[in-house]
Amino acid sequence: MNYTPIQRLALKGMDNQSLINLIRQASTNFPDTSLIITPRIDQSGQAYYWTGLRYGSTELDFALLLNREIEAFILCFLIKGKDGMTDISNYSPDPTMTNGINWLQSHMYRHLEYSQQTQDFIRHSNGRTFQNKKLKFPFGSIVYSQEIENVLSVQPQ
Repeated sequence: MNYTPIQRLALKGMDNQSLINLIRQASTNFPDTSLIITPRIDQSGQAYYWTGLRYGSTELDFALLLNREIEAFILCFLIKGKDGMTDISNYSPDPTMTNGINWLQSHMYRHLEYSQQTQDFIRHSNGRTFQNKKLKFPFGSIVYSQEIENVLSVQPQ
């Protein structure tokens, strides 16, 4: 396997429409474009994707606030790449997406059926331990991550 060094840049202050346009432009110009998605919920309850947009030797990292159209756009891209990108008419985040449900668990179950493969693993970062589940797609992956306090308490699922 060849190792390609990746230059990582964090983007801040861009709106959803500009970020979606970045995904569109990268996938048009670079056939190897992929997304690494980590679904999260911020302190106000807003669902978002911490997104890694990889193309060439670059990874752009950014937060993409969600609504149903943006969520569908990302899933279609993961499955079909640039050929799956749907139109988006509303770029405004939907603050009600997580109300009344365990959104992260619901998200995982809804996306699991579309994935090609899953992988469970433990990751250590900055003295903290995380249990992860990765759903793999042709054009990227979705990683669900949960911090665990005691490594000995991890139960197989």
